[in-house]
Amino acid sequence: MYDFIEMPECINELGSTVEKEQLCPGIYFLSARNEDERLAREYYAVMEKSAIPQKAKSYGRKFPDLWLFSLDDGSEEYKIIKFEVAYYRARNHLPLEEPLRTTAFFAAQSFPDYFGAFPVPLQTPRGYTIRHWILDNGIYWLETDQCEEVLAVCYPVWSTELSDLTASLGEQTEYDKAHNIEDTLGYIFFPLKISCIPLRELLRKRSEWEGTVLDRPALMNAIWDAVPEYAAWMNSQEQSGKNNLLSALLAEAGVEVEPHISMDEMITIFPDAGSDFLLLHKDLRIQNRTK
Repeated sequence: MYDFIEMPECINELGSTVEKEQLCPGIYFLSARNEDERLAREYYAVMEKSAIPQKAKSYGRKFPDLWLFSLDDGSEEYKIIKFEVAYYRARNHLPLEEPLRTTAFFAAQSFPDYFGAFPVPLQTPRGYTIRHWILDNGIYWLETDQCEEVLAVCYPVWSTELSDLTASLGEQTEYDKAHNIEDTLGYIFFPLKISCIPLRELLRKRSEWEGTVLDRPALMNAIWDAVPEYAAWMNSQEQSGKNNLLSALLAEAGVEVEPHISMDEMITIFPDAGSDFLLLHKDLRIQNRTK
């Protein structure tokens, strides 16, 4: 078997190898760059004979005798290899960079076909779950035995997709409050009235929800009805350019720039849309039942 650095196909793909580190048998971390590149690109290289299951390898880009997983191109398949390396190290009582469940949770968010879907939480701050609807992996609409409706958002989603302000509105179970949710990696929960706020932020990555899961105009109206202060503040942030990261950084550096305003990010009122925003199983949900 060739060393992967000597393989012509990999030389063309990688360029000059800057760093090479073996993570476990047959698995390497690489950084490499071509002559016309200023910054090195990072990869996991998984050899044919390695400690990684064949199914995990199949997510990578195939070369003779190895698979490459980019850490820089926007794909997330490398998270599977990161998990498998951590799993090997845990099995062999080697030190880990983070708890194994943390690595698994963040990989499972993108690859439920490999890890299985996130479990639906049985217990919520508003009672026990008696029925649920799947909005996405780790995002569930729950009905509880207290006859309340609750949006449940798993840790890998809320910790990366929700703003700090919105996450702070989420409720926690007593267990997570007692044991620190950053350690338990627990769900946070939003009662029906304020669920429109996190749903607006989650919608950014899930355009397919519009018209199927959510009525967007009704969602905007629900935000104005529930927390008008939030809607006004977010609109002022957008109009000042503070919601745009580049504009905000330039402003902090003292550079005057014209604010970039996205109308998609503005919370607008739609007079004829109402505020019943959730379309999923609308005929079964509590607020549509005859009292």
